[in-house]
Amino acid sequence: MHLAICDDNIADRKQTERLLSRESDRRGASSGVLYVDSFGNREALLYAPMIYDGLFVDMTGNGSDALEIAASLRKAGHRLPIVFCCSRINYRQTEGLPENSFFLDKPIRAAELSAVCDALQAVRNSQEKKMEFRSDKEHFYLAEKEIMYAYPSDRVIRIRLTDGTWKEPVSDMISFGVILGFDTDTAIRGTTAIDLGYIRISESGLLAMIGCSSVINLSCVSRVGYFHVTMKDGKKLKILPSSRRRLQEAAARAH
Repeated sequence: MHLAICDDNIADRKQTERLLSRESDRRGASSGVLYVDSFGNREALLYAPMIYDGLFVDMTGNGSDALEIAASLRKAGHRLPIVFCCSRINYRQTEGLPENSFFLDKPIRAAELSAVCDALQAVRNSQEKKMEFRSDKEHFYLAEKEIMYAYPSDRVIRIRLTDGTWKEPVSDMISFGVILGFDTDTAIRGTTAIDLGYIRISESGLLAMIGCSSVINLSCVSRVGYFHVTMKDGKKLKILPSSRRRLQEAAARAH
């Protein structure tokens, strides 16, 4: 898991870092290593909060507090669980707390921290993964099921969403594939400019990357021909004939 600490008390922040480091060592062989970033102000934390699976927060000064930070995260659409670390302020007694709120009393005890990490892992496993993109005008997040298809156009990727709208993050196809979780580097090595007909299927089995030409949502495929795949909105995307059978089988499984 990727965790963040936001605490304006340096001693408390360092102590939480040490406890999480020990917890990471303890669970490394079972549930996985804990990757921890530590912040002393809200601005640094709020730059890219989507990468985190949980936030440990206790802010009481510098013009912001833990509750204000939590409200900013939820207003921006971030669903990460928030662990309120109670010292001078007992956050449990606050009205209107966001969903997925947890609490730890300072000084933090190792056993209680471990139990909270278990709860964060359970939330992480239950939530749908969303991917982060940036365009010239906005910063946005998409789940796999929201993408119908995508293809490169100049310096952007044109993404057709299942609701019929478009998004255009600044990216190339290789970087886009990395965001989606495809092992594009391995796939591209050994190919030539003429033969880019490899296919990579996402871990969920929902998205397929066809060479460097396009990404398609297999559940939105209308027809797979010898040279094109036709999407539900009528868009035709080029494929190599050698890709046809595998795409047909993958699309059938996704429907």
